[in-house]
Amino acid sequence: MSDMNSAMRGGVDLSALANKVVKEKLASTSTVQVDQGKRVKVPALAIELNEANLKPVIELSSIVPVVVSFYAQASPESISLNAKLEKLAHSSEGKWLLARVDIEANAKLAQAFGVDLPATVAVILEGEPKPLFQGDQLEPSLAEFIGKLVEVASSQGLNGILEVDDQESVAQEPALSASEQAALDAMDNGDFGAAVKIYEEELKQNPGNELLIERLAQVKLVERTFNGDLEKELALEPATVSDAMRKADFHLAVGQSEEAFVLLLSCFDKANPDERKALAALFIELFNVVGKSHPAVIEARKMLAAKMF
Repeated sequence: MSDMNSAMRGGVDLSALANKVVKEKLASTSTVQVDQGKRVKVPALAIELNEANLKPVIELSSIVPVVVSFYAQASPESISLNAKLEKLAHSSEGKWLLARVDIEANAKLAQAFGVDLPATVAVILEGEPKPLFQGDQLEPSLAEFIGKLVEVASSQGLNGILEVDDQESVAQEPALSASEQAALDAMDNGDFGAAVKIYEEELKQNPGNELLIERLAQVKLVERTFNGDLEKELALEPATVSDAMRKADFHLAVGQSEEAFVLLLSCFDKANPDERKALAALFIELFNVVGKSHPAVIEARKMLAAKMF
């Protein structure tokens, strides 16, 4: 997966990629018969994919392309990418399905796809998954890519239509607030400092808002790690507490919350008072990144409390 990540991140010709992937796959599946214009009822056009519903989703991939987006709650990049994909899915007139996969909650499923990083996108065609790209994309490029993917798939027979069953549909997530959209736009432009300021101002108006606290911590994490070399940073052996804190950030950036907390806890006993203060502050921030109800956070809180008191 690392080769794909390094090759696909950044300036990717998504339109050409869609054309290549779909033609390669469908050229080798000429024996598969798909009903022209087949309509299928689904609960939603954007769903959470797990082992329990994998089979019916694979079956749907013989009718329409299934775009699979791997994410982690601690990865704002993947959350931003999901928001754009969901918007496109809901405006697609049922021509493709978005299946989101939480890589921490569904580690085995992510492993089956060969995925180890959030903000990774694959496609399932006729039951066979193929990697597409890794990393967030600008919405216009993403829309063009999805359009080309659907166009080529349709020309090869995958031209079914998904219809949302009103009786089974779940409530859609509320629209983004103006400040949330502004923060996402700033992140799209690589201006993470501006996104941080937006969330800080919003928190002043809504102190104690847990969602805003999480988003602010997530954006700060991205700001600290965005320009780093993930593989290099994760391969380094920390020589100091500061090194360990930096490596913990990168563990979180790829959704490895348990590894991050274990690393920081291993430094706590040997740290001096100033370093302990810095570690405690980072723990609080990373707890907010992951979410206070996450099992890894609950366990790390217990262990940290034991060390502190």
